[in-house]
Amino acid sequence: MPNLKLRGGSYHWRRKIMVAGRPLPLSISLRTGNFYRARLISDRLSVAVEGLRMAYGQFTGMSREQMKQVFGDALRWQLQRIEQDQAGSLADAGDHATANSLHAEAWEFLARGGVAARWTLDEHQRLVANGWSPAQAKTVANIVFDLQNGGTISGAQVATYSAAFGFPVTADNVGRVQRLICKAKAAACREATARLSWREDESEAWIDEALGDDAPFAFERSGPTAAPEVVAPVLPAPVVEDEPTPPLPIRPKKDLIEASEEAIAEHQKAGDWDTDTVKQVRTGIRLFDYACGTGIMIEDLQQSHVKAFTTLCAALPNRWGRTREERAGGFEASLARATTLPASEVGLGQVTINKHLTWVTSVLDHAAGEDGDETGHRPAIPLLFKTARKGAGKGPRKDRKRKRDKRANWTKAEVARLLSAPIWTGTKGIDHRLTTGTEIIHDAWYWLPLMLPLYGGRSSELAGLGLAEVHEQDPIPYFVIDYTEDRALKNVQSIRKLPIHPELIRLGFIDYIGELRRAGCTMLFPEMVSADSASFASTFYKTVFSKLRRWAFPEGTEWRRRIGGAWKDKDVHSYRGLATTMLKGRVSDSLRCDIFGHEGETETASTYDDEADLDLKLGALMLLTPLTAQIQPHLPIRIRPLDRLRHGASWRRPRLKTTKSGSLNGAAPIGKT
Repeated sequence: MPNLKLRGGSYHWRRKIMVAGRPLPLSISLRTGNFYRARLISDRLSVAVEGLRMAYGQFTGMSREQMKQVFGDALRWQLQRIEQDQAGSLADAGDHATANSLHAEAWEFLARGGVAARWTLDEHQRLVANGWSPAQAKTVANIVFDLQNGGTISGAQVATYSAAFGFPVTADNVGRVQRLICKAKAAACREATARLSWREDESEAWIDEALGDDAPFAFERSGPTAAPEVVAPVLPAPVVEDEPTPPLPIRPKKDLIEASEEAIAEHQKAGDWDTDTVKQVRTGIRLFDYACGTGIMIEDLQQSHVKAFTTLCAALPNRWGRTREERAGGFEASLARATTLPASEVGLGQVTINKHLTWVTSVLDHAAGEDGDETGHRPAIPLLFKTARKGAGKGPRKDRKRKRDKRANWTKAEVARLLSAPIWTGTKGIDHRLTTGTEIIHDAWYWLPLMLPLYGGRSSELAGLGLAEVHEQDPIPYFVIDYTEDRALKNVQSIRKLPIHPELIRLGFIDYIGELRRAGCTMLFPEMVSADSASFASTFYKTVFSKLRRWAFPEGTEWRRRIGGAWKDKDVHSYRGLATTMLKGRVSDSLRCDIFGHEGETETASTYDDEADLDLKLGALMLLTPLTAQIQPHLPIRIRPLDRLRHGASWRRPRLKTTKSGSLNGAAPIGKT
């Protein structure tokens, strides 16, 4: 959000407004480091600002006519530039048409999401699903990046439109104008394609006109030619006829996918749906839309579509969309793979189907609006989901295993085996961490496999730590785990402070933090920031943990087994079980909850008890010291080279910016793993 800035550990709300014709800059500390709480306060402050403007009798929005003027001016200007470029180019019309289409799609993306919108894998898949090739979709992403990197819409252009068309420069108006300009540029690209001449050579059509032209030659003209006088054409008088009775307007229908995005935006604004929930909503709606025939309108939904949805769920692999072919080929590829699998690996579980239906129902309820709302969108006949939720049987069978038995914990001996890798004794190099050599590199490979058993923490919490959340100079050095713009949390109980473990300090962790700060990084583990990954946990699992586990246990652990069509083995979460088991009976249950981010087991503990002090947590965490005591320190600290302080081994276009002193600003260009 443009008005929210994280300063230290607290968000600040900043905005410049016009009151009584004078600019008034505002900067208010929100006294919270929680992004979602800060966003709520920001929304309330924005409402208060608008109330203040109204009290002064100032209109701060834009009229429809002003928006139309901005759109028209931007379209005409962009179209003129494109046609001039096309006329002076030696490329053929087909190349121009392709370039126009790619740029139009890029401008449309910025018009939908704003000039700072981030390109995601969902956008790539959307283009592929609409018939674009993967290479073309990647080209659109590169164009978006180039446009954003070069400054999409200049402030001078917005100011020019404000002066010409008479609307105030507010944050809302700037965002609205930027989107209008992007929309206009997309329209200009398509109009330029429509005006292309598909003839190989147009000069033949100019011969007759040139022979009949008696104007002076260019070298004979002594000065600029005066502008010709514009004579208004004489138009015939209009014929007055009886106006026909206009037909009744046809009420527009609402696309299901479009309705889902509107519901997501509304719930995210209210803070109800986090990133994981949004992902689940989109998955459920995609399934339902595909079962209905793709592109279904809410008003056209029928009960037969619910049946088609359950049929689709029964035909998909119970772990669908996991292979490269399925990600490229969509549902058709998943259904094709299901025909090659045994019956036990086909069909979604009833619990999963019910979850998808919950999100479908939520989207339909949001689109319908309040009771009696004539602008809402509803199926002609209300849909019934009772039979689909109940399934073919009497209901899901009750689990016959406790939760603790479904996931095995690492043993101390297995952790010792994992930590005996060359990473901590000497490796061949930055790209060969599991090959014996002489180098020790202090990065996510080195620290995270140590932090997981020492904290029993979730990998997304530790891998996604920002340097702003680390307080290494305090009497008890600690870091804060909280919601940030880069990483969400599982729940509010996960918000907590954790002391920096003495084992990490022994191995040089404080010096590591200092080296990263001097390098200009913003993340504790900048190589864990990947634009192509869904989460920090996923990046860590794919790039570090799975390779380390395969090195330590090439055939898997004794617990490895096949469940629901996939092989399961001890994973990152298994560290959590080991740590909490080692502390059980040695520290109080409430202290364990505060360390691991669990809700208290009693109403008193969860509602009234304060979070345990850092010294109590430190004493408890020291009980886990034996897990890493065999690791020997290697000093001085050696971080990754400056050009490798980001994700991936190579990349086409770096996003790291260097200051005049050569330090890095930021941490994460888009790279290929």
